[in-house]
Amino acid sequence: MSIKRLMSATALVGILGAIPSVTFAQTAPSTSTNSVEPAANTIQTGDPSDNPSNDGEIVVTGSRIARPTLSSPVPVTTISAQDLLSTGTLNIGDALNNLPALRSTFSQANSERFIGTSGLNLLDLRGLGTARTLVLVNGRRHVTASPGDYIVDTNTIPDDLLERVDIVTGGNSAVYGSDAVAGVVNFVLKRDFSGLKIAGQGSITSRGDRGSYFGSLTAGKNFADGRGNIAIALEYSKANAVYNVDRDDLTGAYSGRNQFNQSETTVGEPAAGNGVPDNQFYRGVRNGSIADGGLVTAVCNPTVAAQLADLNRCRASSTGFVSASNPGIGIGQRYVFNSAGQLVLSNPSLDFRDITTNFGASSPSSGSSNTIGGLGSTLMNTGQLLPSLERYSANILAHFDISDAFQPFVEAKYVRIYADQEGQPSFFSPISGTLGLPELRCNNGFLTAGSLATLQSIGRCVNPATDRFATSRFNTDFGGRGELHKRETYRIVGGVQGTFNDDWKYELAVNYGQYDEHYDSLNNLKLADLAGNDDGFTLAYDAVLAPASFSGSNFVLNSTGAKVICAVNSATNTRPDCVPINLFGVGAPSAAALKFVNTTSSYQARATELDVTLNVTGDTSQLFELPGGPVKFNVGGEYRRETARSAFDALTASGGTFLNAIQPFNPPALTVKEGFGEIEIPLLKDLPFVKELTLSGAGRISSYNTSAGTTYTYNGAVYYAPINDVRLRGSYARSVRVPTQSDLFSTASQNFASIADPCDAGRINNGTATRAANCLALGVPVGFTNTIANSQTVAYLSGGNPALKPEKSNSFTAGAIFEPHQIPGLSLTVDYYDIKVQSLIAGVSIQTIVNQCVDSPTINNSYCALLNPRVAGGAFPSVVGLASTLNFSKQTTSGVDVDLAYNHTFGGGGRLTVRTLFSYVIDKTNYLDPINPNIPTRQLFALGDPQLEGQFSAQYQTAGGFSVRYQFQYIGKQTIAATYAVQNSYNGLPPTNADQYPQIYYPEVTYHNLRMGFLVNKQFEMYAGVDNVFDKYPPFGLTGTGSGSGIYSNTGRQFYAGFKANF
Repeated sequence: MSIKRLMSATALVGILGAIPSVTFAQTAPSTSTNSVEPAANTIQTGDPSDNPSNDGEIVVTGSRIARPTLSSPVPVTTISAQDLLSTGTLNIGDALNNLPALRSTFSQANSERFIGTSGLNLLDLRGLGTARTLVLVNGRRHVTASPGDYIVDTNTIPDDLLERVDIVTGGNSAVYGSDAVAGVVNFVLKRDFSGLKIAGQGSITSRGDRGSYFGSLTAGKNFADGRGNIAIALEYSKANAVYNVDRDDLTGAYSGRNQFNQSETTVGEPAAGNGVPDNQFYRGVRNGSIADGGLVTAVCNPTVAAQLADLNRCRASSTGFVSASNPGIGIGQRYVFNSAGQLVLSNPSLDFRDITTNFGASSPSSGSSNTIGGLGSTLMNTGQLLPSLERYSANILAHFDISDAFQPFVEAKYVRIYADQEGQPSFFSPISGTLGLPELRCNNGFLTAGSLATLQSIGRCVNPATDRFATSRFNTDFGGRGELHKRETYRIVGGVQGTFNDDWKYELAVNYGQYDEHYDSLNNLKLADLAGNDDGFTLAYDAVLAPASFSGSNFVLNSTGAKVICAVNSATNTRPDCVPINLFGVGAPSAAALKFVNTTSSYQARATELDVTLNVTGDTSQLFELPGGPVKFNVGGEYRRETARSAFDALTASGGTFLNAIQPFNPPALTVKEGFGEIEIPLLKDLPFVKELTLSGAGRISSYNTSAGTTYTYNGAVYYAPINDVRLRGSYARSVRVPTQSDLFSTASQNFASIADPCDAGRINNGTATRAANCLALGVPVGFTNTIANSQTVAYLSGGNPALKPEKSNSFTAGAIFEPHQIPGLSLTVDYYDIKVQSLIAGVSIQTIVNQCVDSPTINNSYCALLNPRVAGGAFPSVVGLASTLNFSKQTTSGVDVDLAYNHTFGGGGRLTVRTLFSYVIDKTNYLDPINPNIPTRQLFALGDPQLEGQFSAQYQTAGGFSVRYQFQYIGKQTIAATYAVQNSYNGLPPTNADQYPQIYYPEVTYHNLRMGFLVNKQFEMYAGVDNVFDKYPPFGLTGTGSGSGIYSNTGRQFYAGFKANF
């Protein structure tokens, strides 16, 4: 409520609009104070302190050689800080993800997909992966936000000190080193700030949630007659969480999910389809195989007429078996424990198991476990659409120009971030891996007589004294398995720069960063102690009636008033701390039982980075000049050392909890020594039809202390301006991404999977000619049936591969810049890019490893080496083997980027600024099959990867300071099916299932944002705006929390207001 009041109060502040600065390459560091002159290619904004100056030649991101702003030979898109932050979002990463060149792979909305990542914002240029986008701050590396990986959390970037963001397309490892495969994102901070700036902003959605606010104070001062400057920036921001239950209309938390589901039998259907969609869009979908209070499935044997006719046991429409391994299993009715602990029929209005998707001797199956209606869980009544995020940031920038030759500088910052996540609760189901389906006693002390009678009527608990039954339960009443994160980032850059030899320049910089993380994982089920003995839930769910002799206090009364205890205490109260847990119905577990079965797991991690660079820039003007001018060059060296470590608490690491066993990670330090150089050769200048012709190139040699060894990267480029109005450019680059510490040394962690044993008698003839012989060589007898693997998941390990080699990429770009002198203020850039990544590091599934082991010519191969020996008789061992990563995959992408900008100042002093950015993707293809590495999978048009994205903005500011801004975002269509080939012809082949969905694509989506503002005077401005004016939700039941669906906004309409004051 206090947040809502704050937002309402803030909304009364007033309105403002700050004109965005529009630039097309990196501009020079400002040497002025709050009053500055705009650059020739820059639109001055309402806040003059945010504008850089331009002295003609500057260092453009993508090169260390100074050059005029628009003469970069590689594509560079620059977004000013004011333009980037001109909407209600307080998150730089989310704002950048709205740009066409970046994929929303890791935004706030979809950051909760993995353990420990809630609240992270990572950048993914061209959708080639966050690890293939190099993120820099002021052209220098930044410490990671994931120990063992090299990815930067943009939440650590200060808003108020940010001048602009430069985005370079194409490989740039020759200039900046490893990871610049898709390109570079460089955050350029202000160099000088003089005065005092105070800013504040608040926002809230039209539904009264996601209350967010931001406050900052920046103070700076020049000294020594302007030769020195020091600036301090303090920032605080907070965004409140949005829970699934807050948006039932989107998530179906209470009413049931909105989604596509199998609606038609596919038995006998031709591959081309029958013209009837296999899936339809439904509302109110529940999972029929698991319930919040516990679910039991009746025994249904279609071979027994009496059972098939018994509607308590079998679905009335059940006409055949649905289990390949046991034809006697039919579609049994489902029963759920209600809040009173009674077992009642779920009775949905539609049970999708009645729809047979595949029927035959090899793999018959039912449509899905979902229902419409009934008592199954929605699976959405816990969890979040957006996590909460709280951020504290302190930054210091300082420099003192003692002389032209000696100019020391320092950048330092500390950022603390708190992120809170609520995930799904613990659960029991046939595929939950660690826990599986608990077998409950039929004489369980909490089970009512009525429920026991119902169990017996559906074929369970024939002998209550000895029988057990399984239940599937979504434990919403156990407490949410949330994560409370604390992340701290320290970074200091110290160095000296200067000029010597008349006009040569040097820079020596020492860059140290440290990242510390701690988080608690709440309500994690305890299953065993450190010695592997049963503990916690494993003891508590085995509940029995207490004998008359029991005198302990660790009991719970059941519905009849009888004492119930843990079975381990039946004879002697050896575990007086054990409190039995009642699993029959939502809310049944007692507080004491939950305290005994739940534990809080903790995680600690640290990463450090030391990066030392020295580079010198000069030219040959003192020796010779070419017709186009002197040859320019840059040479330098770099040393970098990365360390990482992380660990869960001992109990979690041992596998004694609901979380998978995750061992401590403490890899050796990664070090690299590098030498690099650049050259720019101006061949011709100021000739007819050759205003400028320049060649450039760069190279880098890097020596790693890992399996990466020595790498060589390089690039070459040409820049040609036939006339002043037209400039052409092209480049080719070889770049690399070396294996990270995580890629190489991740400790093996336990996972579970359903593995189809290729040596099973039912599959022995389905592989290569060598499969049978290789299975025999592994000790698998002829006719072997892997009963365990056919009926349940099996354990395996996943971890790093210390033999990995670097990924390599080749990128080509070609483009043109148009600045017609007849239309002052108009600029148009068009760039084509083509990027190919080879030897890509990708995971290989345990199923593929098992198959390839026996389908290779012999068992002496790299796949068999990853597997543990089979046990006597041929079965899998308790841990099948290690699923690791290999250099086998590749990715390709190509497309065209367009950047059109126009600015004009009218006679009355009003200013108009217009800008359009859009990207058209021609190709985006993955090659991810280790068996057939040249078979393409089209990623283009898949969810999260539309062919066309664009952004348009227009702003008008009057001479009196009133402004209005409109922004439009376009997201193109994307396939509903998992891959493009399902409903489209691809690679010369017809669709694999042309009628899988009633339509092929999610529709095009547009967002509209409005902002108005007023510059009260030179010191004070106010603004207010509305994002997502028409309140768009993601289409067709998407929630915006997936890797692909994160491209859509899931908050709906948002209002915001704020102010800036300069003194």
